[in-house]
Amino acid sequence: MANELRHSIRLVARRTGLSTHLIRAWEKRYSTVQPERNEGNRRLYRTEDIERLTMLKKATDAGHSIGDIAQLSTDRLSLLVAQEPSAPAPIVLGKRAETASAAEIPQTIADAYAAVEAMDSVQLEAVLDRGSVGFGQVRLLGEIIVPLVARIGEAWRAGELKVAQEHVASACIRTFLGRMARPIALHPGAPVLVATTPSGQLHELGAVLVAAAATHGGWRVVYAGASLPSEEIVTVALSQGARAVALSIVHPEDDPELPSELRRLRRLLPVETTIVVGGRASGGYHAVLSEIGATRVGSLAELGGVLDQMRRGQ
Repeated sequence: MANELRHSIRLVARRTGLSTHLIRAWEKRYSTVQPERNEGNRRLYRTEDIERLTMLKKATDAGHSIGDIAQLSTDRLSLLVAQEPSAPAPIVLGKRAETASAAEIPQTIADAYAAVEAMDSVQLEAVLDRGSVGFGQVRLLGEIIVPLVARIGEAWRAGELKVAQEHVASACIRTFLGRMARPIALHPGAPVLVATTPSGQLHELGAVLVAAAATHGGWRVVYAGASLPSEEIVTVALSQGARAVALSIVHPEDDPELPSELRRLRRLLPVETTIVVGGRASGGYHAVLSEIGATRVGSLAELGGVLDQMRRGQ
Protein backbone atom coordinates (compact mmCIF):
# COMPACT_ATOMS: atom_id res chain seq x y z
CA MET A 1 0.00 0.00 0.00
CA ALA A 2 2.82 2.42 0.83
CA ASN A 3 4.20 2.21 -2.72
CA GLU A 4 0.80 3.16 -4.08
CA LEU A 5 0.75 6.41 -2.13
CA ARG A 6 3.85 8.05 -3.55
CA HIS A 7 2.33 9.90 -6.46
CA SER A 8 2.51 13.68 -6.02
CA ILE A 9 -0.20 15.93 -7.36
CA ARG A 10 2.17 17.27 -10.00
CA LEU A 11 2.84 13.76 -11.26
CA VAL A 12 -0.88 13.05 -11.27
CA ALA A 13 -1.46 16.22 -13.28
CA ARG A 14 1.12 15.17 -15.88
CA ARG A 15 -0.34 11.67 -16.21
CA THR A 16 -3.99 12.71 -16.38
CA GLY A 17 -3.74 15.97 -18.32
CA LEU A 18 -5.65 17.80 -15.58
CA SER A 19 -4.31 20.92 -13.89
CA THR A 20 -3.36 20.66 -10.23
CA HIS A 21 -5.93 23.35 -9.45
CA LEU A 22 -8.73 21.42 -11.17
CA ILE A 23 -7.75 18.21 -9.37
CA ARG A 24 -8.02 20.03 -6.03
CA ALA A 25 -11.28 21.72 -7.06
CA TRP A 26 -12.87 18.38 -8.02
CA GLU A 27 -11.72 16.84 -4.74
CA LYS A 28 -13.16 19.70 -2.68
CA ARG A 29 -16.43 20.11 -4.55
CA TYR A 30 -17.22 16.55 -5.69
CA SER A 31 -14.99 14.22 -3.59
CA THR A 32 -13.80 12.59 -6.82
CA VAL A 33 -10.79 11.04 -5.07
CA GLN A 34 -9.58 11.04 -1.48
CA PRO A 35 -5.79 11.25 -1.40
CA GLU A 36 -3.74 10.43 1.67
CA ARG A 37 -1.56 13.08 3.33
CA ASN A 38 2.08 12.75 4.37
CA GLU A 39 3.64 14.28 7.45
CA GLY A 40 4.10 17.54 5.57
CA ASN A 41 0.38 17.54 4.67
CA ARG A 42 1.11 16.99 0.99
CA ARG A 43 -1.36 14.99 -1.07
CA LEU A 44 -0.32 11.47 -2.05
CA TYR A 45 -2.31 9.59 -4.69
CA ARG A 46 -2.81 5.90 -5.36
CA THR A 47 -2.46 4.40 -8.81
CA GLU A 48 -6.23 3.83 -8.83
CA ASP A 49 -6.74 7.55 -8.12
CA ILE A 50 -4.81 8.34 -11.31
CA GLU A 51 -6.93 5.85 -13.24
CA ARG A 52 -10.14 7.39 -11.91
CA LEU A 53 -9.09 10.96 -12.67
CA THR A 54 -8.07 9.90 -16.17
CA MET A 55 -11.52 8.43 -16.78
CA LEU A 56 -13.17 11.57 -15.41
CA LYS A 57 -11.14 13.75 -17.75
CA LYS A 58 -12.06 11.61 -20.76
CA ALA A 59 -15.72 11.74 -19.82
CA THR A 60 -15.75 15.53 -19.31
CA ASP A 61 -13.82 15.97 -22.57
CA ALA A 62 -16.69 14.08 -24.23
CA GLY A 63 -19.17 16.64 -22.90
CA HIS A 64 -20.38 15.08 -19.64
CA SER A 65 -20.84 17.35 -16.63
CA ILE A 66 -18.47 16.59 -13.77
CA GLY A 67 -21.39 17.09 -11.37
CA ASP A 68 -23.33 14.31 -13.11
CA ILE A 69 -20.53 11.72 -13.19
CA ALA A 70 -18.37 12.48 -10.14
CA GLN A 71 -19.95 9.76 -8.01
CA LEU A 72 -19.84 7.00 -10.64
CA SER A 73 -17.50 4.10 -9.90
CA THR A 74 -14.31 3.88 -11.94
CA ASP A 75 -15.70 0.81 -13.71
CA ARG A 76 -18.86 2.72 -14.66
CA LEU A 77 -16.73 5.60 -15.89
CA SER A 78 -14.69 3.22 -18.04
CA LEU A 79 -17.88 1.87 -19.61
CA LEU A 80 -19.18 5.40 -20.18
CA VAL A 81 -15.97 6.44 -21.92
CA ALA A 82 -15.90 3.24 -24.01
CA GLN A 83 -19.41 4.00 -25.29
CA GLU A 84 -18.49 7.47 -26.50
CA PRO A 85 -18.00 8.05 -30.25
CA SER A 86 -14.63 9.18 -31.54
CA ALA A 87 -15.72 12.84 -31.54
CA PRO A 88 -17.21 14.64 -28.53
CA ALA A 89 -20.88 13.82 -27.92
CA PRO A 90 -22.52 16.60 -25.95
CA ILE A 91 -26.17 17.21 -25.24
CA VAL A 92 -28.05 18.14 -28.41
CA LEU A 93 -31.67 19.08 -28.69
CA GLY A 94 -33.00 17.13 -31.60
CA LYS A 95 -36.33 17.44 -33.41
CA ARG A 96 -39.42 15.29 -33.30
CA ALA A 97 -42.72 15.46 -35.10
CA GLU A 98 -44.89 18.20 -33.64
CA THR A 99 -48.51 17.34 -32.97
CA ALA A 100 -49.56 19.87 -30.30
CA SER A 101 -50.93 23.34 -31.04
CA ALA A 102 -49.79 26.64 -29.53
CA ALA A 103 -53.05 26.77 -27.59
CA GLU A 104 -51.84 23.84 -25.48
CA ILE A 105 -48.73 25.66 -24.27
CA PRO A 106 -50.30 27.46 -21.24
CA GLN A 107 -51.84 24.24 -19.93
CA THR A 108 -48.57 22.36 -20.38
CA ILE A 109 -46.71 25.02 -18.39
CA ALA A 110 -49.43 24.95 -15.73
CA ASP A 111 -49.20 21.15 -15.45
CA ALA A 112 -45.43 21.34 -15.13
CA TYR A 113 -45.62 24.05 -12.47
CA ALA A 114 -48.14 22.02 -10.47
CA ALA A 115 -45.63 19.16 -10.43
CA VAL A 116 -42.94 21.58 -9.22
CA GLU A 117 -45.18 22.72 -6.37
CA ALA A 118 -45.82 19.10 -5.39
CA MET A 119 -42.08 18.30 -5.70
CA ASP A 120 -43.20 15.45 -7.94
CA SER A 121 -40.23 14.92 -10.23
CA VAL A 122 -41.87 11.89 -11.85
CA GLN A 123 -44.91 13.95 -12.89
CA LEU A 124 -42.74 16.87 -14.02
CA GLU A 125 -40.71 14.53 -16.18
CA ALA A 126 -43.92 13.06 -17.64
CA VAL A 127 -45.22 16.52 -18.57
CA LEU A 128 -41.92 17.41 -20.24
CA ASP A 129 -41.90 14.08 -22.08
CA ARG A 130 -45.36 14.79 -23.48
CA GLY A 131 -44.25 18.27 -24.43
CA SER A 132 -41.20 16.94 -26.21
CA VAL A 133 -43.37 14.67 -28.34
CA GLY A 134 -46.12 17.21 -28.94
CA PHE A 135 -44.10 20.36 -29.56
CA GLY A 136 -40.72 19.04 -30.62
CA GLN A 137 -37.59 19.52 -28.57
CA VAL A 138 -36.66 22.96 -29.91
CA ARG A 139 -40.10 24.45 -29.15
CA LEU A 140 -40.18 22.62 -25.83
CA LEU A 141 -37.02 24.44 -24.78
CA GLY A 142 -38.04 27.91 -25.91
CA GLU A 143 -41.80 27.87 -25.34
CA ILE A 144 -42.25 25.55 -22.37
CA ILE A 145 -39.08 25.23 -20.31
CA VAL A 146 -37.94 28.87 -20.54
CA PRO A 147 -41.30 30.27 -19.33
CA LEU A 148 -41.48 27.53 -16.70
CA VAL A 149 -38.06 28.44 -15.36
CA ALA A 150 -39.02 32.12 -15.28
CA ARG A 151 -42.19 31.30 -13.35
CA ILE A 152 -40.25 29.15 -10.89
CA GLY A 153 -37.78 31.98 -10.30
CA GLU A 154 -40.49 34.58 -9.78
CA ALA A 155 -42.37 32.32 -7.37
CA TRP A 156 -39.21 31.63 -5.38
CA ARG A 157 -38.41 35.33 -5.06
CA ALA A 158 -42.00 36.02 -3.98
CA GLY A 159 -41.79 33.33 -1.31
CA GLU A 160 -44.39 31.16 -3.05
CA LEU A 161 -41.90 28.32 -3.61
CA LYS A 162 -39.46 26.90 -1.11
CA VAL A 163 -35.79 26.33 -1.83
CA ALA A 164 -36.37 22.57 -1.81
CA GLN A 165 -39.05 22.88 -4.49
CA GLU A 166 -36.76 24.96 -6.69
CA HIS A 167 -33.90 22.50 -6.22
CA VAL A 168 -36.04 19.49 -7.12
CA ALA A 169 -37.24 21.27 -10.26
CA SER A 170 -33.70 22.24 -11.19
CA ALA A 171 -32.39 18.70 -10.83
CA CYS A 172 -35.30 17.23 -12.76
CA ILE A 173 -35.06 19.65 -15.67
CA ARG A 174 -31.32 19.23 -15.96
CA THR A 175 -31.65 15.43 -15.94
CA PHE A 176 -34.47 15.61 -18.47
CA LEU A 177 -32.47 17.73 -20.91
CA GLY A 178 -29.54 15.33 -20.67
CA ARG A 179 -31.67 12.23 -21.19
CA MET A 180 -33.72 13.49 -24.11
CA ALA A 181 -30.60 14.58 -26.00
CA ARG A 182 -29.28 12.29 -28.68
CA PRO A 183 -25.50 12.02 -29.09
CA ILE A 184 -23.98 13.34 -32.29
CA ALA A 185 -20.42 13.31 -33.55
CA LEU A 186 -19.39 16.94 -33.77
CA HIS A 187 -16.47 18.02 -35.85
CA PRO A 188 -13.28 17.66 -33.77
CA GLY A 189 -12.80 21.40 -34.12
CA ALA A 190 -16.22 22.29 -32.69
CA PRO A 191 -15.83 25.28 -30.34
CA VAL A 192 -16.09 24.70 -26.60
CA LEU A 193 -18.31 26.69 -24.26
CA VAL A 194 -18.25 26.52 -20.45
CA ALA A 195 -21.67 27.15 -18.90
CA THR A 196 -21.90 28.01 -15.21
CA THR A 197 -22.96 30.65 -12.69
CA PRO A 198 -20.44 32.89 -10.90
CA SER A 199 -19.72 32.72 -7.20
CA GLY A 200 -22.78 33.58 -5.12
CA GLN A 201 -25.25 32.77 -7.90
CA LEU A 202 -26.88 29.58 -6.62
CA HIS A 203 -29.72 29.19 -9.14
CA GLU A 204 -28.52 26.97 -11.97
CA LEU A 205 -31.56 26.55 -14.21
CA GLY A 206 -30.53 29.47 -16.40
CA ALA A 207 -27.11 27.95 -16.95
CA VAL A 208 -28.68 24.59 -17.79
CA LEU A 209 -30.84 26.25 -20.43
CA VAL A 210 -27.81 28.01 -21.87
CA ALA A 211 -26.01 24.68 -22.07
CA ALA A 212 -28.92 23.10 -23.94
CA ALA A 213 -29.24 25.99 -26.36
CA ALA A 214 -25.51 26.07 -27.07
CA THR A 215 -25.32 22.34 -27.76
CA HIS A 216 -28.25 22.69 -30.15
CA GLY A 217 -26.14 25.32 -31.92
CA GLY A 218 -23.25 22.93 -32.42
CA TRP A 219 -21.02 23.87 -29.50
CA ARG A 220 -19.35 21.31 -27.28
CA VAL A 221 -20.61 22.35 -23.88
CA VAL A 222 -18.93 21.76 -20.55
CA TYR A 223 -21.52 22.36 -17.84
CA ALA A 224 -19.62 23.30 -14.68
CA GLY A 225 -22.46 23.62 -12.16
CA ALA A 226 -23.42 26.61 -10.06
CA SER A 227 -21.63 29.22 -7.94
CA LEU A 228 -18.05 28.77 -9.12
CA PRO A 229 -15.31 31.21 -8.04
CA SER A 230 -13.59 32.92 -10.96
CA GLU A 231 -10.40 30.89 -10.49
CA GLU A 232 -12.29 27.61 -10.88
CA ILE A 233 -14.14 28.85 -13.96
CA VAL A 234 -10.81 29.79 -15.51
CA THR A 235 -9.33 26.40 -14.66
CA VAL A 236 -12.18 24.59 -16.39
CA ALA A 237 -12.03 26.94 -19.39
CA LEU A 238 -8.28 26.52 -19.81
CA SER A 239 -8.35 22.74 -19.39
CA GLN A 240 -11.07 22.44 -22.04
CA GLY A 241 -9.71 25.04 -24.45
CA ALA A 242 -12.97 27.00 -24.21
CA ARG A 243 -13.68 29.69 -26.74
CA ALA A 244 -16.45 31.16 -24.60
CA VAL A 245 -17.66 31.21 -21.01
CA ALA A 246 -21.41 31.68 -20.51
CA LEU A 247 -22.65 32.95 -17.15
CA SER A 248 -26.20 33.00 -15.82
CA ILE A 249 -26.97 35.72 -13.25
CA VAL A 250 -30.44 35.38 -11.76
CA HIS A 251 -30.44 36.66 -8.16
CA PRO A 252 -29.54 38.96 -6.52
CA GLU A 253 -29.16 42.04 -8.71
CA ASP A 254 -26.91 43.86 -6.24
CA ASP A 255 -24.33 41.42 -4.89
CA PRO A 256 -21.43 43.69 -3.82
CA GLU A 257 -18.89 40.90 -4.34
CA LEU A 258 -19.89 39.95 -7.87
CA PRO A 259 -18.30 42.88 -9.78
CA SER A 260 -14.86 42.03 -8.41
CA GLU A 261 -15.43 38.36 -9.29
CA LEU A 262 -16.30 39.32 -12.86
CA ARG A 263 -13.25 41.60 -13.15
CA ARG A 264 -11.03 38.80 -11.84
CA LEU A 265 -12.54 36.36 -14.32
CA ARG A 266 -11.80 38.67 -17.23
CA ARG A 267 -8.28 39.29 -15.98
CA LEU A 268 -7.48 35.57 -15.64
CA LEU A 269 -9.09 34.34 -18.85
CA PRO A 270 -7.20 34.51 -22.14
CA VAL A 271 -8.10 37.66 -24.05
CA GLU A 272 -9.54 35.60 -26.89
CA THR A 273 -12.06 33.85 -24.60
CA THR A 274 -15.43 35.59 -24.86
CA ILE A 275 -17.61 36.09 -21.78
CA VAL A 276 -21.34 35.89 -22.48
CA VAL A 277 -23.76 36.84 -19.69
CA GLY A 278 -27.52 36.49 -19.40
CA GLY A 279 -30.21 36.02 -16.81
CA ARG A 280 -32.86 38.08 -15.06
CA ALA A 281 -30.41 39.94 -12.79
CA SER A 282 -27.65 40.51 -15.35
CA GLY A 283 -28.92 44.03 -16.07
CA GLY A 284 -28.02 45.03 -12.52
CA TYR A 285 -24.35 44.54 -13.42
CA HIS A 286 -24.45 46.44 -16.73
CA ALA A 287 -21.59 48.78 -15.76
CA VAL A 288 -19.08 46.08 -14.88
CA LEU A 289 -20.13 43.92 -17.83
CA SER A 290 -19.40 46.82 -20.16
CA GLU A 291 -16.14 47.47 -18.36
CA ILE A 292 -14.86 43.92 -18.92
CA GLY A 293 -16.18 43.72 -22.47
CA ALA A 294 -18.69 40.94 -21.77
CA THR A 295 -21.53 40.28 -24.20
CA ARG A 296 -24.91 40.51 -22.50
CA VAL A 297 -27.86 38.63 -24.01
CA GLY A 298 -31.51 39.00 -23.11
CA SER A 299 -32.96 35.77 -24.45
CA LEU A 300 -32.05 32.33 -25.75
CA ALA A 301 -32.76 33.54 -29.28
CA GLU A 302 -30.26 36.37 -28.82
CA LEU A 303 -27.77 33.93 -27.32
CA GLY A 304 -28.16 31.70 -30.36
CA GLY A 305 -27.38 34.61 -32.67
CA VAL A 306 -24.28 35.58 -30.69
CA LEU A 307 -22.95 32.01 -30.62
CA ASP A 308 -23.68 31.56 -34.32
CA GLN A 309 -21.67 34.68 -35.13
CA MET A 310 -18.81 33.41 -32.98
CA ARG A 311 -18.80 30.07 -34.79
CA ARG A 312 -18.54 31.87 -38.09
CA GLY A 313 -15.66 33.95 -36.82
CA GLN A 314 -17.53 37.24 -36.95
